[in-house]
Amino acid sequence: MKPMTAQEEFGMRPPSPVVRTVTLGLNLDPDQPERGAEAARRFFGKAGNLLAESGLRARCFRLAGQPLDRLLQGRRIRANAAAEFAVRMENALGDIWFCMPGPFFVDAADDPELLALVPAVIGATRHVFMNTLVSSAAGMHRGALRRAAAVVRELAMLDQQHQANFRFAVMSNVQASTPFFPASWHQGEAGFSIALELSELANAAFSQPLPFDEKLAVFRNQVRRAAQEAADCAEALAAETGVGFRGIDFSLAPYPGEDTSAVSAIEALAGSPVGSFQFLFSLYAVNNLLKQGLADFPQVGYNGTMLSVLEDSHLARAVGNGSVDVKDLLLYSTVCGCGLDMVPLALDAGVGQIAALIEAICTEAIKWNKPLITRLLPSSVGANGETNFNHPFIVNTRPIALNRNAFAPANDSEAFFDPRRWAPTALPA
Repeated sequence: MKPMTAQEEFGMRPPSPVVRTVTLGLNLDPDQPERGAEAARRFFGKAGNLLAESGLRARCFRLAGQPLDRLLQGRRIRANAAAEFAVRMENALGDIWFCMPGPFFVDAADDPELLALVPAVIGATRHVFMNTLVSSAAGMHRGALRRAAAVVRELAMLDQQHQANFRFAVMSNVQASTPFFPASWHQGEAGFSIALELSELANAAFSQPLPFDEKLAVFRNQVRRAAQEAADCAEALAAETGVGFRGIDFSLAPYPGEDTSAVSAIEALAGSPVGSFQFLFSLYAVNNLLKQGLADFPQVGYNGTMLSVLEDSHLARAVGNGSVDVKDLLLYSTVCGCGLDMVPLALDAGVGQIAALIEAICTEAIKWNKPLITRLLPSSVGANGETNFNHPFIVNTRPIALNRNAFAPANDSEAFFDPRRWAPTALPA
């Protein structure tokens, strides 16, 4: 009998794909949040049954509403009212995660002081997430960007573990229906999206004794099978509930553990360790595959490798031992997924430094027209020099101490930057 090739053997027993989340988007009623929560619970009850019948595992279910200005429909936005709404939603949803998006800044006239809502909401809740959009095709609101950096500092002091920033993201170019928190927000008719967790599948595929291209081919074929299973389940869910299916985020999302590290998978593809220049090409190759090799499926969100430091055991170690620093992560974010995500910083990181990091990610997002976020966690450390986070999605490591010589003094930091201003049609006659 002819022995099986590595690809054939792997094809018979690949790891089971994981659904990271099914995220539902609804337009919520500001006066009756419990109605939205009940609709979500009914939807996710049916989603859970269909996933189980399909043999798919789901880590969690999540609900996202419309941005705050649309939620409150022109009413004066008050911090205590926003916090009260969030608390009522959290109590009504139980174990379902909730994202309360906003405020968004797409015009020079938008008031950065609205960001005072964020600490009020997150401080009043246990698992409500928030985000703010500070740059998009309309431009970069640098005043809001700097105020968002101050919010990051404020959130870092809300609890002894400095964990509140896990629930807050500063966004650039992130579109509606992104299933990954905290970057989710909703617009239009009710809809849902799915995020796959493919890191275990990638680790198994890329560790095979095969040439580079064949490893990618094995991974693509397995992802396509997983995607078809998820899409079939989603279509059945849409038919049963009448809620529209928006698409799948094919991001290589990590989860704490050795077999679920996105970074270890990328390293295995060509033997290029994270922190090396060669890692960039492997990262690009996988991200190109996720975008181009699955383009016939409906896509939403990032669709790239997520270098989320505190959610990836392997990357957390590399950051902790100094093999990877912020500039490496910024370089890699030009070709991969989510941006500067879950990055632990020394507790003394200043507002100006945090703002500079947010601005760098916004610049990359505008230049390359891609969705990116910044989620930074200034934190103290224990006797072992590591952070003290306590969450199933988070691992601990040594935080990054920022080099003050790498930051220039803030200059004209409140101006609104509109890249379209310099287009030929905008020039005077």
